[in-house]
Amino acid sequence: MNYEQYREWLLFFQRVAVLSFFSIGFIQYYQRVWSDVFETDAGDTTKLRRVGRRIYLVLLSLGLGLGVHLITMAFMHNNTALIYHNLALYVLIVPLMFGGFNRVEVGFQMVAILGVWWMHHATNFWHLPTLLALLGFAVIIVLVHRERAGTVHRSLYMMVASIFVAGLFWLSTPAVSMGMPLDNLMRVEGMALYSLMLCIVVGYWMRQYRQEQRNRQLERLASYEQGTNVGQADSQQGELTQLFDQAQQQHTPLTFVALDIDHFRQLNDRFGHLAGNTVLIGLTATLSRVLDNANIEHRLYFTSGEEVNVAFPNHTPDQVMSVIRGCWQAIRKSEFSYANHSIAVTASVGVTSQQPEDTSINDIYKRVDDALSKSKRNGRDMITLDNQLISGTSSIEKRLNDYCYFSQGVYDIDRAEQPRFYHELLLRTYDELQKRWILPDTFELPAWMQISLLKDFMAQTELQNFNMNLTAAQFVDLDLAEALTQFAESDEGPDNLTIEITALTDSQTMRRICAVYRASKIKILIDDVGSDNSFEMVRNIVPYINGVKFAMQNLRQTTSDAELRERVQFWVQIAKENQLSFVLEGVETEADLAFATQLGVRYVQGYYFGKPRPAGPERQAS
Repeated sequence: MNYEQYREWLLFFQRVAVLSFFSIGFIQYYQRVWSDVFETDAGDTTKLRRVGRRIYLVLLSLGLGLGVHLITMAFMHNNTALIYHNLALYVLIVPLMFGGFNRVEVGFQMVAILGVWWMHHATNFWHLPTLLALLGFAVIIVLVHRERAGTVHRSLYMMVASIFVAGLFWLSTPAVSMGMPLDNLMRVEGMALYSLMLCIVVGYWMRQYRQEQRNRQLERLASYEQGTNVGQADSQQGELTQLFDQAQQQHTPLTFVALDIDHFRQLNDRFGHLAGNTVLIGLTATLSRVLDNANIEHRLYFTSGEEVNVAFPNHTPDQVMSVIRGCWQAIRKSEFSYANHSIAVTASVGVTSQQPEDTSINDIYKRVDDALSKSKRNGRDMITLDNQLISGTSSIEKRLNDYCYFSQGVYDIDRAEQPRFYHELLLRTYDELQKRWILPDTFELPAWMQISLLKDFMAQTELQNFNMNLTAAQFVDLDLAEALTQFAESDEGPDNLTIEITALTDSQTMRRICAVYRASKIKILIDDVGSDNSFEMVRNIVPYINGVKFAMQNLRQTTSDAELRERVQFWVQIAKENQLSFVLEGVETEADLAFATQLGVRYVQGYYFGKPRPAGPERQAS
């Protein structure tokens, strides 16, 4: 490459850089003004200001685009003019990628673009190739405008469209365009300048636009609770007091409903606080739609996070129960999307009505809270009217049928036949879409449901030794501990029951809870020692537990065979010194089984003996 060629290429890329610099600045400024007009809540700006900003948007594009074009046409007739003509064309086309404009505004934009085409193609406008190029140019421009919503999320689509627009515009220009001589090289340069500029600008803009949309969504989600609660508690209390007084004075009925999202804390813990707010926003829309469609007098109040209150003035519970059921069912059937997750929730509902003996709205609050609590205690996803279950019995049965325990055996390899020694119970739920059993979204089932599932499993197996997994929250739940101990001590209980936990609590809590289980001869097993639970975490609770489990599969990818052996040996020794049972999990091959035998491990578990499955005939290892 000689000096002249190098200089030409350098000038070309300088022009691309200049075009891109000004174009990025323009689209950023235009985006901010457009967002102020079309995406800001109407209450944030006056109507006159919004109209003024809208007119300014149209004039900004038309004035800048036509101004640059006309000035360039008058004073520049060389390669440099290509920069400004492309910039003018870009400024006129950009607004068509934004929505919200009416037909008159879009019409002005289209006329300006066609005017620029006419000025560049005046001497060959009526030639057939030029007319065909104009038709193709117009079709692409119209498609970009109509498909703008999809265009914003498909940068490749926009880049291809820009190349075709540039090609149709510049390759069809005559030999002399507005006093500027054009040869084929300049036409190709004009097309390349516009195409490269648009590719750079569109790539940058798409990234910025998506980030801005994401930030707006995050701001909306993050401020949701503040926006629904600030300044509303007092006004809601005052309005409810007025409704109460009016019903009391006029002897008219008043029905009050408390609705609470089930397992909302676990939802926040699993998916994050913003996911919880996404569900709350979706719940707001769902309830508002159902209540509005019912065309019945109501007041909807969002009180504290996941709880919603609905008041029905002048209506008894019988008159509005179908609407309450409709709200409850709508929540159960809805799915809320957040960060590629589809989140389904249920709600517990308490219902009450004003009674003659009530002296204030607080009496109603107390009764509705009691009804809501009854729905929660009986398994959630229910409607309770005072002390009477109204809806949910069939739901309980359905939910129970949607869960089952799979078993993964714990085997005694000290015995020649290597029999199954324990069933480890693994909770599964049935996914209707996938038509298979999968891990549930939550393991926080009520005690009665866990006991019912265990009874079903017990009825299908002769071996009556079980490990039941509990979450940290379940383990410290004294009500659950009492229910399980009562069942274990009853004639219906299993021969042996072990509680298996992964997440540990403080040693004082462990000592108190373990004492409850030990009194009924229920054993406590700590899972994932050596990986999730280090020795420092476990050593203070060793006196209160009965065994530990080491999961080799947790460490295979990050630990060498020698290190893995050393860790297992350490925990085998800890178990022996403290007279604890030891289970080696993750046995998948003959080599793993031989490894366990060499270390003197008696109880093992893993895919070598089969994958988890529902209750049925136990497979014995050979």
